[in-house]
Amino acid sequence: MGQAMQVCLGIIAEHRAKIDGIKISLLDPEREIAMRALLPAGVRMYTGDDFNFDRLILGDGRAHSDALLGIFDAIAPAASAALQALDRGDTPAYRAALAPTMALARHIFQHPTHAYKTGIVFLAYLNGHQTHFRMLGGAESWRSVPHLVELFRLADCAGLLADPERAAERMARVLALAGVE
Repeated sequence: MGQAMQVCLGIIAEHRAKIDGIKISLLDPEREIAMRALLPAGVRMYTGDDFNFDRLILGDGRAHSDALLGIFDAIAPAASAALQALDRGDTPAYRAALAPTMALARHIFQHPTHAYKTGIVFLAYLNGHQTHFRMLGGAESWRSVPHLVELFRLADCAGLLADPERAAERMARVLALAGVE
């Protein structure tokens, strides 16, 4: 256990009556699991690991991490189905609901990680939640056209395009603006 983790756990233990949980985005599931095991009773681990959330939420039979994830906005229908399955104790349905979303999550959150917002907003645009694909400060340009094309493909493979025809029309508009016919 690293020094930073020891200090953090010490603060949590000292103030556990006032702490519901801690959000961690280590992107190292083994370290998150190790820290989760050392939390005082009643203190929750909120995972922010958008690469391994399926495994961390499911848990290891002793404990699990609760979800506090950026990707849940993009995969809300699948996440809802997965969590409802987990509530029913249906692990195979949980895994089946999340499995097709994992490649999309890893794609949206790839380096540079701060650009994940572009992918989230792009998927919202494709799904008709907004009328344009514009972001403050031109952040829609943080990801390349090939990146957005792959995001579109992965969202389709995961069944996350609410209206595939509308999404295809909107994708065509973005491509046309980029000079791709």
